[in-house]
Amino acid sequence: MKQISKITIFSFLFLAIYFFLFNSGVIKFLVLGSSQYFGDYKIYFNAIKCVNLGFSPYNGPGELNCKGFNYGHSVLFFTPLKKLFSENNFFYIPFILIFIFTVSTIKIINPKNYIQFFLCALALLNPSTLLLIERMNLDIILYLIIIFIAYNRIYFLNWLLVIYSFLFKFHPFIYGIIIFIEKEKREIKYLFFIFLFILFASFLFIYLFREEYSLMFKDSGSWKMGLHYLFSIKTIPKILKEMYSFHYGLALILMYGIFLFIIFRNSLRKEFNFLDIYTFEKKLFLISANSLLFCFLTFSNAFYREVFIILIIPYLLINYNYKEFKNLVYILFLKFFINFIYIYILNFDTFYYNDGVRIYQTQFLIVTFLKGLVDYVLMVIIGTLAMKMNIDLLKSLKLLKT
Repeated sequence: MKQISKITIFSFLFLAIYFFLFNSGVIKFLVLGSSQYFGDYKIYFNAIKCVNLGFSPYNGPGELNCKGFNYGHSVLFFTPLKKLFSENNFFYIPFILIFIFTVSTIKIINPKNYIQFFLCALALLNPSTLLLIERMNLDIILYLIIIFIAYNRIYFLNWLLVIYSFLFKFHPFIYGIIIFIEKEKREIKYLFFIFLFILFASFLFIYLFREEYSLMFKDSGSWKMGLHYLFSIKTIPKILKEMYSFHYGLALILMYGIFLFIIFRNSLRKEFNFLDIYTFEKKLFLISANSLLFCFLTFSNAFYREVFIILIIPYLLINYNYKEFKNLVYILFLKFFINFIYIYILNFDTFYYNDGVRIYQTQFLIVTFLKGLVDYVLMVIIGTLAMKMNIDLLKSLKLLKT
């Protein structure tokens, strides 16, 4: 009862803070939001309206905002009660998702002392988190799906959610890790059949809606992040190019090389192993860490994708006595503080034009470099721990020799 009361009080506290930030408009200063709240959700909302009108949201009439929908068709196909979507209830779903997100985050972190509460507060009020909820980007659904499949014991439902997530944004194929850790000592032959089921169901759906996915991929080439709101290994090479005209491709190769060398060298060390049982917190860590690692190394991610870092916190706090995890908690504190400085700088002019050439302000480049460096170090440590876990998982499945 005491635990429930604590979570309830904390939830109401942060929901009240969110209400103040939205009602006062302060959140727009903290994330440089657009003129309308929930802009990314509006894209999804308009797509549902297009479906209700009988148009494709991928190549329908542009004047009805029925064009260029940039999510997989599964998010539309499996949306229930489409006819209820109207301007009168536009805000209902975003506020419900904010409520579930807040309560779920506090529940999984479960702060037990002032330091843990402070970390929880920084996670929930961090500019990257605020950007996610201000835009109401649909990554919030993926965030909640990870929590659900890590907790859920109805395995078939987990597999369906992996399929749904993959067809939604593709990079969540990483969530398929759940089939290896949701049940202890599952035989290889059963893993193989589950994998085939997920693969077959996914590609069957893509085949049935191949026109929609073809149009989505066609438009995806225009989705590129610049230096603003960037979370990627590409940040530092871009800064070096802007500040010193350093060759971008060479800088990127160097960043990849150093990153992968450190991860593989440290993950093969023997002094720490993860051959413990797959608790809820460990499942959260393994899925979110691998997802973060893949996205960080592959895409130019928007700032709000950092929200998945929150999902590694419960396992860090449980293992706080170990040096590796304690160091990671310290870097998380630094990371969250840097984000506040970064968003403050974004409130000023970050670039100007000289003879048609865009020139970035020096203070913006310096702060963005610092953010990129902290992101890099953070992901090296997360990647090392994730890779060590992956190796131990393969060993436990006898897919890798000791």
